[in-house]
Amino acid sequence: RSRSRSRSRSRSRSRGRMNSPSPARDAGPAPMAAEREDVETIDVSDEDAAFVLGRGGSTKRKLARVSGARLELHDGKGRGGKSVLEIAGDPASRERAKDYVKFVLTQRVGPVHIDPTMKRDDMSIVQVPEDCVGFVMGKGGQVLRSMEDEWGTLMFFAKNSANATSAASGPLRFGGEILAIFGTRRGRRGAELKVMSAVEHKHKGTFMDETGALRVPLSQPGDDEDDGFDYDTFPFRGDEYSYALGSKGSTRKKLAAASGAIIEYVGQVAILAGLERERKQAREYLEWLMRQRTNEPIDVDVDKRDDVTVVSAPRSAMGYITGHKGDSLRGIERDTNTFIFAAGSGKKKQETEGGDDAMAEETKAGDGSENILIFGDVESDRRRAKRVLEERIQQALRGDRRRDDRGGRRDRDDSRDRRPPRRDDRRDYRDDRRDDRYRDDRYRDDRRGRSR
Repeated sequence: RSRSRSRSRSRSRSRGRMNSPSPARDAGPAPMAAEREDVETIDVSDEDAAFVLGRGGSTKRKLARVSGARLELHDGKGRGGKSVLEIAGDPASRERAKDYVKFVLTQRVGPVHIDPTMKRDDMSIVQVPEDCVGFVMGKGGQVLRSMEDEWGTLMFFAKNSANATSAASGPLRFGGEILAIFGTRRGRRGAELKVMSAVEHKHKGTFMDETGALRVPLSQPGDDEDDGFDYDTFPFRGDEYSYALGSKGSTRKKLAAASGAIIEYVGQVAILAGLERERKQAREYLEWLMRQRTNEPIDVDVDKRDDVTVVSAPRSAMGYITGHKGDSLRGIERDTNTFIFAAGSGKKKQETEGGDDAMAEETKAGDGSENILIFGDVESDRRRAKRVLEERIQQALRGDRRRDDRGGRRDRDDSRDRRPPRRDDRRDYRDDRRDDRYRDDRYRDDRRGRSR
């Protein structure tokens, strides 16, 4: 049976520009080739240079990635203890880099003060309640650093220098800290939703109201451009949330990677951000996942889609392809950024979380074949998944032939019989030790005889 379902949808008032369909491809603004690339230098103390460099150069790489400029540090030997920071790139990227370096160095001696009403096209502001600041930061700032790495952003808590409202995120509705996020449009939105998810988990009701709607619509610089970048909401019912999340968020990550959209769960609502195509795919993938959960059939017209690749597999190979509780299939999805299931799956009982064992209960014997559907926004990812599946199919068929040659079963006991029993091994070992003690006794007797 099919089901119809009403989805609430919350949109920003306008849209922003995006140059790529995934966070990995949009780690930072690239220098503009049409503009001249100049070099500026800044004198910094050796202590500040070490802070800008970071452990293993991590901070310097982050600043370069987020700003789009190239940064090089030259030590202060022979310069009176002053190091030199070179910043190369187009004018806009150099200005961003200088600002970011200033923010980083300010954190070394005290808090950074930010005016949330400041007009910057590279900054978003998220409010974080005071009792959630440590949760968002993590031990030693590790959680915040992981968000920066994931979304290619620069993030830090700052003091409100204007004591005013935020043009980037609407009114500052409550006390606490303001979290400044610098980076590209997609990077900032992904990091913002990640923070909102963490805060809502610890402090329910901060961003979502009782009906599951956002208390304040998402809005950030860049929302005045009409290119289709927006966000939708997808509310969960009952225990759908845990099913759509998966172990350690694996199912959510899988759907985000396959669709190309940003997918984060804030409370009991999935927020899907990205271009219209990406959001549409993410919404459909989530709908199919929910149908798998309730064992409803999934019928897809593959001829009208350009995000799917079809692989035909014998029914006898389906169990081998899927693996125990869907582990093999999940591994293929994870390695290739795809979402995979059998055409028409959902007609049989399936229990594994995340719907990844959609083929696990398919008939393992008999004639006929099944169409395996590989979904993904990137064609090369789907091709990789197809190659892996075809290799698994051949392995399964070779395994069937070997079992037939051996009379239908693999005699594992034969290999065990070829090894000596472990009990005999231990007895022989004890006999060797008795022989050693006997030799030691004779040696001691000989020494006593000589001493007399």
